[in-house]
Amino acid sequence: MDANTFPSAHDAIAWAVRRRNIPIIERSSVHAMGRKKAVFEWMPGLDAWEKLAEAVYIFKAIEHTCTKMEMVVLETYYMGGTNELADVLVGRVGRELHRDKWFVADVLRQWARERPRHNLKWWSKKYKVHESTVRRWQGEVIDRLDIMLKASLTGADHALKESGHVNY
Repeated sequence: MDANTFPSAHDAIAWAVRRRNIPIIERSSVHAMGRKKAVFEWMPGLDAWEKLAEAVYIFKAIEHTCTKMEMVVLETYYMGGTNELADVLVGRVGRELHRDKWFVADVLRQWARERPRHNLKWWSKKYKVHESTVRRWQGEVIDRLDIMLKASLTGADHALKESGHVNY
């Protein structure tokens, strides 16, 4: 596998998000000598600033192919369910499934690998229904989000193949 290309759009986007979130700190050479190296690092020949530029280029390549809603889905999934774009996604899924936006927001946090604010028992008490009903509603929301993510990743995959970031 080439260290300058990614095996999938998922890997490329996850790497780009990590690179955007890592602060660039200039360190002394003594510290650099003692630093542990990763077993495998994407784009090892680039310095920190070049990797950041490459991460931005990955997102720009995706923006040219994906719709705004697909970008919202990707950024929410990879950056977590508490960013400001998550509200747009919550509103859309809530309207499509006729669910309370606060419930959808809680499920979206869990889908985006964050801690939900309330558990199923709390939601079942709030809505005065059995936990199995809330679990079914949760499954509907997650299924809808997964369908949207799959469509978004398909568009991102095409864009990243064209830009040369994904090669398989």
